[in-house]
Amino acid sequence: MRRTIMIAVAAAAAILAVAAPAAAVVTFDAATGTGFVGKGDVQLAFGWNNATLQANAAGVSFSYTATDSYDAVCTWITGEGTRGEKTHNVTHSTTTEVAGQVTYDARTHKQIDGFQLTGYGTVIESGEIPVVGGACPGNEGTDGTWSSVTQTGSSAGLYTTYGTTTVPLG
Repeated sequence: MRRTIMIAVAAAAAILAVAAPAAAVVTFDAATGTGFVGKGDVQLAFGWNNATLQANAAGVSFSYTATDSYDAVCTWITGEGTRGEKTHNVTHSTTTEVAGQVTYDARTHKQIDGFQLTGYGTVIESGEIPVVGGACPGNEGTDGTWSSVTQTGSSAGLYTTYGTTTVPLG
């Protein structure tokens, strides 16, 4: 009876080991855009098994996005000569392509084990960083200037994309 239980436990462990994605490994240097993303992280992000990762690996890409948030006060003079003021929540995002190469298990040269990140590429920015004294949206027909700007938040992260699906890593 004891032997039967031990065999059943060993069999269950073997099934779980085969079904689970490889251990997750992400190392990323945000200063240089270099690092490594293990296949397990990509499998987990997209809900893929090993065969699907093997088939789709060439279409996987990576990007790094940094977003800063600001409270910016816009001040203007109205048509009647009175001062107007409004606080705006402003965000600025920078998304940078991260070049990556598929890496293979050294023993077989067929089994993908991850993606080597080799540096930054194209940069896409959205939004403008408000600057004290710079132009801002006042009331229609009047020009305003930013009278104060306070950064209220910042976030950044590495993302992976396949087709039209983009998922954060980590």
